[in-house]
Amino acid sequence: MLRRRNKFLEEGYNCVLCHDNWEETIKHLLFSCTCTTSRWFALGIVQRDDDNIHEKLSAAKQNFPCPFFMEVVMIGAWYIWNERNALIFNGKAPSLLAWKASFKKEVGDHLCRIKPSLRESIS
Repeated sequence: MLRRRNKFLEEGYNCVLCHDNWEETIKHLLFSCTCTTSRWFALGIVQRDDDNIHEKLSAAKQNFPCPFFMEVVMIGAWYIWNERNALIFNGKAPSLLAWKASFKKEVGDHLCRIKPSLRESIS
């Protein structure tokens, strides 16, 4: 659970996705968690070990073949967050296949905003 000001949780603040006794921070949840790094790898986003999130994203962007890098990152992060919440509030175990399906559907919903000449780069 993410740490909040003036609120202590008896169950602690460890990441609910990876169970590796790491404190759940936004940085850990989205970029360091073993559960979520597999999601980024599935998208072809390879991350280097770096403490600075901006440098980590800049390096990943340079190696990403699609011109819609930030859109891919935002949708990916949104569905990681949804997966975390589904586990916490509904007891639904994380699934890479379900995450990929949700991600693909969301990207499909955004295709109408993209120029037809650029749509081929998203496949």
